[in-house]
Amino acid sequence: MSNMIGVLQPIQLKAAVKGLHWRSSLEIHKLLKDNEDFCICYNSEVEGEPPKKINVEKMVGILPMHLMAVVMHSDGDDSFLQYLLCGIRLLQTLCDLTSRHPKLEQVLLDDVKLSGQMIDLVILTIILLGKNRKESWNSDNDSLLDATLVASSLYLLHGFISPNYQDLAQVLLAHRNVDVFIDSAFGAVHNVVRSLRVKLLYRRTDLPQKLGVDTLGAVNIHCQQAEAALQFLHSLCQHKLFRDRLAKNKELCGKGGVLMLAQSILSLTVSPEFVGESVTRASMSRMQAKVLSLLHHVFEADGVSFLDEVARAGNKHLAKTIAREVLELLRLGLSKASKASASPDYPMGFVLLNAMRLADVFTDDSNFRHFFIKHLPVVLSAVCCLSHGDFLSMLCSSDISSREDDATLDYDLFTSAGAALSVFSSSGQLVVPQFKLSFQNNLTMSSYAHQRTSLLIKIIANSHCFVPNVCKEEDRNRFIKNFMSGLRKDPSSILVNLLPGPSYTPVAQRGTGVFRNICSLLRHGQSLIPNVLNGEDFQLFRVFCVQLEPLIRSEFEESQAEVKDIQGTEGNLSGKQQRTEPLNLNNEEASENCDVRVEGVATKQGVNKKMEIGEGLKESDADASNLETSGSDTSSNKGKSLVDQLDDGELLLRKRFKGSASGEVKEDERAENFLVFEKLRKKRKRSIMNDDQMVMIEKALADEPDMQRNSSWIQYWAHKLSQNGSEVITSSQLKNWLNNRKAKLARANKQGWPVRDSLGDFPESPGDENTWQQKPSTPITDQAASRTPKTGENPMRSSSSSEEGLKRGQQVVLMNERGDKIGIGMVLRTDGEWYGLSLETRRVCVVDVVELSAYDWSKMIIPYGSDDVGRNFEEANSKFGVMRVAWDVNKLQY
Repeated sequence: MSNMIGVLQPIQLKAAVKGLHWRSSLEIHKLLKDNEDFCICYNSEVEGEPPKKINVEKMVGILPMHLMAVVMHSDGDDSFLQYLLCGIRLLQTLCDLTSRHPKLEQVLLDDVKLSGQMIDLVILTIILLGKNRKESWNSDNDSLLDATLVASSLYLLHGFISPNYQDLAQVLLAHRNVDVFIDSAFGAVHNVVRSLRVKLLYRRTDLPQKLGVDTLGAVNIHCQQAEAALQFLHSLCQHKLFRDRLAKNKELCGKGGVLMLAQSILSLTVSPEFVGESVTRASMSRMQAKVLSLLHHVFEADGVSFLDEVARAGNKHLAKTIAREVLELLRLGLSKASKASASPDYPMGFVLLNAMRLADVFTDDSNFRHFFIKHLPVVLSAVCCLSHGDFLSMLCSSDISSREDDATLDYDLFTSAGAALSVFSSSGQLVVPQFKLSFQNNLTMSSYAHQRTSLLIKIIANSHCFVPNVCKEEDRNRFIKNFMSGLRKDPSSILVNLLPGPSYTPVAQRGTGVFRNICSLLRHGQSLIPNVLNGEDFQLFRVFCVQLEPLIRSEFEESQAEVKDIQGTEGNLSGKQQRTEPLNLNNEEASENCDVRVEGVATKQGVNKKMEIGEGLKESDADASNLETSGSDTSSNKGKSLVDQLDDGELLLRKRFKGSASGEVKEDERAENFLVFEKLRKKRKRSIMNDDQMVMIEKALADEPDMQRNSSWIQYWAHKLSQNGSEVITSSQLKNWLNNRKAKLARANKQGWPVRDSLGDFPESPGDENTWQQKPSTPITDQAASRTPKTGENPMRSSSSSEEGLKRGQQVVLMNERGDKIGIGMVLRTDGEWYGLSLETRRVCVVDVVELSAYDWSKMIIPYGSDDVGRNFEEANSKFGVMRVAWDVNKLQY
């Protein structure tokens, strides 16, 4: 063996990399263990020459700088890129050995200078691969090499920094070139996806018999490399600081880099000859799910409105392309929601769930709301045309037939690099690795079903809610009109792939069937509050339901007749029902220039004063008892026929909203209900100003706190703010906003709430929010002692008006017979009847327990238990999705 000289020369280092990169960490470990001088031998490239010997510690010390020199002088040459991949592969192997060899740990992990060089190596490599190298893709092997280099470079960061993405995010954010890295990383992954797309499209022209095992394997490997690289970026974006930094990157956000990557992934299609290749199809589907999740993270980033930045940069068309893809995924996903999933060995990812999350963001954004209001209702109306049984199993059940599953790719850098390098070996034989998946079935079946239903209700709430000065006037009532228009269409032409077969309500019973489904969804939605569904979104969905009912009645004669028959028993519509005029919904612009009556929502200025919301928004606990259950597997409707459930649902809506359809609402009731609806509408998380405008006006108010008194200041700032947002802000709007802000500050000071500016959250009034959340400094036991009713006084009696009585949403402490603290809960019901139990008579209230003092108490037998509500806390949680129990009032502290 030739002896190693004192200083390693580049030619020696290059030979060592080529001679050692193919050895696994176990093999190198054995070689180092057998040599006390920390040297190992490798075979020479020249045939006949004896093996060479090299000191590993010295090699590691200069290898990162050596590879950086290769990157800077490569000019995209594939031979250099092959060598670069060999070097990265060897570095990863040595990083794996740091736990076994202290010398390697000291050099690779503890040397700050070398760690910095390693980060610089990764960034330089990503910059090189982030350029548009499309012209150099001369073969499938070239594109596979690029794809493997991108993934390997990113995952090398795990080797010498940390396997934890949060640690990675912190280290990268502290680097001087973090913005360049973020921009280049997204560009590099985009190049990988583009080359994969070209490869898949090119294969369409090949005859199936030409596609051998090697070809299919190469496509499979390429797809796995793309998934691994995207997975890396997605994991980084799950951390708040990183995604906030990404959202502020002008190249990626304003110029549409993130959106272009998403568009490329969402448009990936599998050619016919790969139909049977489950691994490839599943990998592509998981990529789509991950890029939807990544977009959702970025859209929800703090400090900057991503969609506003995109619109301001003139790239709104790119976001609209994503919106179209999301809409198509919703159509396909809701069509397949009752279809059995693919092979459990190859999870397809949360495509539908993440598409619904994005749709929730889009429908709540003024830039894209109009697009979704125009196209989404047709899909939703087709879903509502499903037969009642299919609709219940799809959206009103906790035990659905199938769900989406996700998985994380366990990326093996050594194996992946070896597979790509094998095609450049002398044999040219592709070695297809077996990739492993870490399954992420962390969602139970009921949790997945509840999230899907909750998101659907939120999307409807966003789309139907109209906020003056934020929403466009032409969008008033447009969602519900387009929904009605969709009911006339053939649902089988909209939804696809329903199994075991398309099952829709016959046209002759379309109105009754849709109304029945809406009632069931309304009941089921009530059971999801507050754990899964926000109460505000549910209230807005309920408004949609009551406004939809008279339109269905007028559109479908059979529904009109059936509702009359049902309501005849109540005596409020018998023979004296005022027929609502049918709407011409064929024309999307109908009612723009005429008085079209949509119950409860104005279509022309001034009609709001006549809104007939009815009693639907009154928080009547007696009526709410009808909505307590889910309408499916967890409800008290078990054993009832579908007709009985329909009767219950229709009677419920008519009982709640009888005034809105009959015209019998009194003027004072109209005024009260209008105010309630206005209050609910104002609580929507929309504002005439975006985050940047909020910061501007708050800074101005710090210098001019009484701006609302100066008209010239108001005019100046209204004009200035309008130039920095998508909405035009008038002087009167700004003045009202300033007055409201001042009132909220005064109210916060008076009530003892923490004083925040307009960038924080303000309760609308002391009764609008849960006051126990606003006053954490006062111990619950002290509050209970100060508010305990006098002996003999019924605390339920004055719950609607007295501060001393129990209120819905109030926090309480549950006690047992001995006075021991069981847990903390929130009051849900104080009167009416709950599963046959008269709450007022028995002096009992319904409580949602949010925390038990001891785990063992989850098995404790609860009072008033039954088969319907469960016998202990654990069973109650399985029934309702929350530990909902009936508890004696005298055993509550509040």
